[in-house]
Amino acid sequence: MRRAVPLLAAVLLLAGCSESTTGSPTAGSPTGETTASSGKPTSTSKEPAKRPKTINLKDVDPCTLLTDAQRKDIGLDRPPLAGTSTVFRSPSCSFNREDRTWGATVTTATTSGIEFYTDGSFDVEMQRLQVAGFPAVLGGAPDQKTSCYAAVDVSDGQVLALQATSIDEKVPQGRLCELVQQVAAATVATLSAR
Repeated sequence: MRRAVPLLAAVLLLAGCSESTTGSPTAGSPTGETTASSGKPTSTSKEPAKRPKTINLKDVDPCTLLTDAQRKDIGLDRPPLAGTSTVFRSPSCSFNREDRTWGATVTTATTSGIEFYTDGSFDVEMQRLQVAGFPAVLGGAPDQKTSCYAAVDVSDGQVLALQATSIDEKVPQGRLCELVQQVAAATVATLSAR
């Protein structure tokens, strides 16, 4: 019974959020340079996000964001399973492997933006990166080695939330972070092509 509780928790967590897209996510600018801004946002304003385009996630079925070919390339060979994220109260979809070593969840969150991951609401230290030109974050909790999270800023107040999860640490967290970036890149490519 003790083993069933963590397994159930991992399965429920896997149903929470994840996504994928084709392409290569990159961390920061290619040169590693930063640029100074002319001013800081005030408490009543913020700098607009720099995205290649704005993508509205309303009415987007997350189970359609990974094509059969993308799922095959990433190794997610089981049929997608639709659900609802309890965190975002938004549609989610779980993509899993037949061997059950790892899986991914994609959530099309329309109730919260990327700020959820960067303002202290989410208890995981996230690093900033880009996925196909979109601002994104990536991170895994040091005390929870079975998951890695990514989030892509596609629109103000909306976020493509992703998670890669392994049961019983069959896949190391570093590899899960690589996999969730692949899923993020694939889902962003699908969204951008629409």
